[in-house]
Amino acid sequence: MQIAKVRPFVREWFSATDGTNGATFIRVISEENQDRLEAEGGLCILYTHFGKSFVENRRINPEFERLMKRLSRKNAWFVPVSTILDYLREKNGPCVITPAQRAQIEWRWLYEKALRGTS
Repeated sequence: MQIAKVRPFVREWFSATDGTNGATFIRVISEENQDRLEAEGGLCILYTHFGKSFVENRRINPEFERLMKRLSRKNAWFVPVSTILDYLREKNGPCVITPAQRAQIEWRWLYEKALRGTS
């Protein structure tokens, strides 16, 4: 069974880290996580809504601002998600997951949803 036949409008998959609100986003971009991602030569696609708890009393959350400034000083490639996904497809070919891999991703999402209540 080909994935394209089952889901004709979802030909490829990618995973994103959930930074649903200011507090979650700040936890994800902690100094430790930044340094680990850099040391491992990793990649992060981070999903967020900047309208949720990033501004308090008309001021940007100071910890968010500090961590973003720190992150901006890294020797990194900051691009829109479409750019990085196109790059990965060109480099690695299309990403097609098996039904077992999809189930694993869905169970992990459900676990995180139940644990943290975010989406």
